[in-house]
Amino acid sequence: MTTWKTVASSSTTPKEVKTRTPAQVSSPCSRASITIRAQAVRPAKRDRTTVGVGEQIDLTYSLGSAAWTTTKGTLTSPNGQMVTLQAPDRAGSVTVTATGGGCSSTVTFTVIEPSGVLMQRAPGTNLAHTQGIPSVGVRTEIFLQPDTVSFQFIEISEDDCPGLVTGYFVGTPLDGVRHGTHGAGTWVIVGSPVAGKGSKVIANDTAYTGYCNFGTPYSAGTFDWPIPWKFRLNGGADKVFATVHQRFTINAAGDMTVSKAGANGAAQLNDPTSTY
Repeated sequence: MTTWKTVASSSTTPKEVKTRTPAQVSSPCSRASITIRAQAVRPAKRDRTTVGVGEQIDLTYSLGSAAWTTTKGTLTSPNGQMVTLQAPDRAGSVTVTATGGGCSSTVTFTVIEPSGVLMQRAPGTNLAHTQGIPSVGVRTEIFLQPDTVSFQFIEISEDDCPGLVTGYFVGTPLDGVRHGTHGAGTWVIVGSPVAGKGSKVIANDTAYTGYCNFGTPYSAGTFDWPIPWKFRLNGGADKVFATVHQRFTINAAGDMTVSKAGANGAAQLNDPTSTY
């Protein structure tokens, strides 16, 4: 930029003299940065700094080869221009530093755990029911929330719990029945997120009452499994992140309902027999 300075003289007409602002010299370290790219292709924003437990993030240092450190999680290598961070298996803050070319740069990630489970009836499936017997079942898809990160690098499992009953079910085989013999303890993998739903579990769930003909007359009653849901990374220590209620109800007519994490169904006693 050019500025103008007026110089006064007693014997001449004042002159305007040009002066120049000193040139600005930028520091080479102002160009030091870390580029972020999540390996998961969804969510679409792949340069995000909020990631799911276990997510893998490719990191590139702008000035070439660098020495890398992280406060948590693991790096594929301590040196190089590009490395991959795997986020730890617990929520928290993670700071990664790259040092090279006489400069350094840092980036801080917020790691989050799954916060809930969403289910919906699997496409193309029917309710299960046997005509004349109180019964109903639904086959579901499973999603881990939120949908703003990917949980595709972890596994999930249901844990054991007792059945809690009221009314018609008191004193029946469902009274106190354990979930441990009905699907608990099986670890399954998780896939990519689906917008508005969450990371899709690579398995379906079946919530089925079984045959609830424990004698007539029928009467109102409820059954509930408050099922702990757990996650783990690379076969490591597991952690409960949600309680999912699998509930059945019956009324005096022998009609039944089933619900689990947002999926539900209902069958009247004399509805036609159907399968999933």
